[in-house]
Amino acid sequence: MVGYSAEHVKYEFEMFLWLGQVCGNPAVKIAASGKADVICLNNALIEAFAVHVRNVIDFLYLEDPKPTDVVAADFLDPGVWRQICPDISPSLSAARKRANKEIAHLTTDRIAGSPPEKGWDFRALVTELKPLLQFFATKAPPTRCSQSVAAAVC
Repeated sequence: MVGYSAEHVKYEFEMFLWLGQVCGNPAVKIAASGKADVICLNNALIEAFAVHVRNVIDFLYLEDPKPTDVVAADFLDPGVWRQICPDISPSLSAARKRANKEIAHLTTDRIAGSPPEKGWDFRALVTELKPLLQFFATKAPPTRCSQSVAAAVC
């Protein structure tokens, strides 16, 4: 699991944090050859954020993982993560559901048009999840989880 975490868990954490920073910073400007390309690139970044936020939330909170799913509980003794992990918040539950409905599936549950609630609160999600990622990194023993995971969320 150490090698897996050094490559894949670290990657999910890093991409989530980086995309949250990029998407949540209005000073970041996207360069492209035309307005349509700027819109497409912006949408691609938002979609990437949604994929990674969903992966991180599932890593922390997936209740019924499939045999090949990797979750935080895999890195601790059986039952420990469920005992020490805080309950999923309504905002994280809503973000996961929204990513499932709007990014991972083509459904009629997608938000139409451009109402304010269609925007993602990148900063709030990073602010809420980063301490949970740090908490996980402090609880997962280095014999099971690479120290590079902890370094990625410092």
